[in-house]
Amino acid sequence: MTWIKDLMTGGLFSSIANVTTELIDTPLEKAQAQVIKLKAIDPNGKMRREITSGTMHLYKLYVYVMLVLLLSQSFNIGDPTQIMEAVNSMKDLFLPITTAFGTIMTASFGVNGVNSYKDK
Repeated sequence: MTWIKDLMTGGLFSSIANVTTELIDTPLEKAQAQVIKLKAIDPNGKMRREITSGTMHLYKLYVYVMLVLLLSQSFNIGDPTQIMEAVNSMKDLFLPITTAFGTIMTASFGVNGVNSYKDK
């Protein structure tokens, strides 16, 4: 009689449960779990909007600094070698900064689009 109890409470049913949890664990369910986790962390999108806003301000700062450097180079304000070195450094940063900015903005607008599509 104890073997029936062991079979019902342990071995057979726990094996079936393990197999089914492995079979159910598909990429779509993993993605849905990630979405639920993000919704739990940031339910109304405030964190995403703050990150987007902060990124926008930092990108504006980059553009303004580049503009000031180019204007000072054009009007020969300051030491030309230092200004040229600063402009070259800023030009080297253009691609990584613009790529990061574009990625963050695209993701934010993508989430907004999906959310508005689901609300309809």
